[in-house]
Amino acid sequence: MSNTIRLSLIIATLVSSLSAENQYTLKPINVTASQGTTLNKKDVTDSVTVITKEAIEEARVTTLTEALNKLGGLSMTQTGGAGQSSSMFVRGMSSQRILVLIDGVRYNDPTLPGATAQFTQVILSNVEQIEIIKGAQSGIWGADATGAVINIVTSKAKKGLHGTIGAEYGSFNSKKTSLQASYATDKYDILVGGNYYNIDGFSAVEPKKSEAQYGKRYDELGLEKDNYLNKSFNTKLGLNITEKDRVEFNLQATNSDIDSDSFAGLAGDSSVPNTILQNRFYNLNYKHKGTLNQISVNYNLSTFDRDFTYAGFTAPTLVTYKGSVNEVKLDDKINYKKDSFLRIGGSYQKFKQENITPNTTKNYNATSAFATNYNKVSLFSGLHTIITESARYDSYDNFNNSLTGKFGIKQFINKDYYVSTNIGTGYNPPTLSQLYGQYGANPNLQPEKSRTMDFTFGNDTVWITGFYNEITDLIEYDSSYNYVQVSGKSKFKGIEIGYEDFLFDYVGVGATYTYVKTENAQGQELARRPKNQLDVKATYYVNDSIDLGINAHYIGERYDGTDKSGAQTGKYTIANFVTNVKVNKHLTLYAKVDNITDKYYQTVDGYATAERSGYLGLVVKY
Repeated sequence: MSNTIRLSLIIATLVSSLSAENQYTLKPINVTASQGTTLNKKDVTDSVTVITKEAIEEARVTTLTEALNKLGGLSMTQTGGAGQSSSMFVRGMSSQRILVLIDGVRYNDPTLPGATAQFTQVILSNVEQIEIIKGAQSGIWGADATGAVINIVTSKAKKGLHGTIGAEYGSFNSKKTSLQASYATDKYDILVGGNYYNIDGFSAVEPKKSEAQYGKRYDELGLEKDNYLNKSFNTKLGLNITEKDRVEFNLQATNSDIDSDSFAGLAGDSSVPNTILQNRFYNLNYKHKGTLNQISVNYNLSTFDRDFTYAGFTAPTLVTYKGSVNEVKLDDKINYKKDSFLRIGGSYQKFKQENITPNTTKNYNATSAFATNYNKVSLFSGLHTIITESARYDSYDNFNNSLTGKFGIKQFINKDYYVSTNIGTGYNPPTLSQLYGQYGANPNLQPEKSRTMDFTFGNDTVWITGFYNEITDLIEYDSSYNYVQVSGKSKFKGIEIGYEDFLFDYVGVGATYTYVKTENAQGQELARRPKNQLDVKATYYVNDSIDLGINAHYIGERYDGTDKSGAQTGKYTIANFVTNVKVNKHLTLYAKVDNITDKYYQTVDGYATAERSGYLGLVVKY
């Protein structure tokens, strides 16, 4: 680690000043997922966090999990190191209630028990921005969007010929390379890219807190390393048929090999469990821009192929999971007056899992109609008032039909400060594996229903939000290893406080604090959600070529089991350091150190986290 820091300081003394854009540069930020169309962040009523490309590049985060945790302020748990399963919590709402999209294509895996997204598998080299829209969004996006929507916006080709090459090497024999190339004219555009990420890693499991060996790492205990390999590919093709008509084809492909362990704790260490993933995300769309309206026709396809080998009782056993989500969607945005529009449309979705039990395939379909009305008006002394209303009707072939909605209003009380409130309802059907799978299936499960509310006061620099969420008839995996429906209401409430500013023309600072109180229908506190979380970041711009950054987060009291049972896995602080050096307009060198205090901690009892680790990298842009 000392060599890493020494090298970065030597480099820093050799370069000259260059103009550069940073994550704190004041420029308009657009949000594409809030109302299903692109709006300026100032014109959105929702509580939104946007992680920009500049922030991703300055922090040098590799995966979606890292970005959401280090830059998005979300609470995270993970069962080991790189590539291992992770869970996110938005205002206490878990991953299975968060819809994840890549350029509008569903990323949630229907073959997983909660149809959760595989956050650790998304490499960020081609990501332009990440949008976190909090609160129930089913009125716009339908199923699974009961707690939040996370939309990943990938890079687009810019006019002319451009290319980016990245390389990184670091601790645990980590090797990462990436390549992006694009070419665009007025008539057509093409972008292609790929990533290779390989890391020897460390043992996914370590001793539980109740075990005598707790506190010792894998190398002290002689545990085997769990390797991770990710090879991904992306492409975007676009053709402007006329000035008003455009067609696009997008593809995101991920191939991963993941070594894991059998179960938590020292006895769970094993060389047998491994997973091979082949996930594909396709989008074909046609857009027509008229004088008063914009028509969009989309065909989206998500496919998931997961081969899992586990120890078995007598010999290693292979289980194959295959699933898909097909979606056809038509919508029309009608601009009926200045700063006002009506978005109407419909969609057909088919969720499918093959061989859910031997030689059995299950699926269900949903046909939907939706509408969103948006108005930006000046009602009080020229100050803007923004009002949104959304409604969606989903007709399922094997569940009760659902009507969900959302209402939001944002009132500016002067040029900068505003108050806003949002109310939304959500609908979360049980997954195919929960209904029909081999492990704990319950065909009698019915969809969860949710309601969320929030109120915000603030501006672009400082804000405070109070929120209240509830889920009716929560679906849980109980102590008898079966999926059950918990009748009654589970409640999530708390506050968020945020601050972000650029001080003295050379220091960027930001902080978010979240307090969450959760309880299920029996009044018991839910597992793995910290009551208190504080995230801070600061970047010192030595000059236009060199920046030094630190980000840290504090996790308060958190228990591994319901009702404060199991191990206490909170009460720790993790800090990370990064420096970027722009040698010239084409070449940037960087160094980073994660967990700079070498803190020992676990986010899930019996599963390991990384010790202090260092990385060196470079990025070449043309």
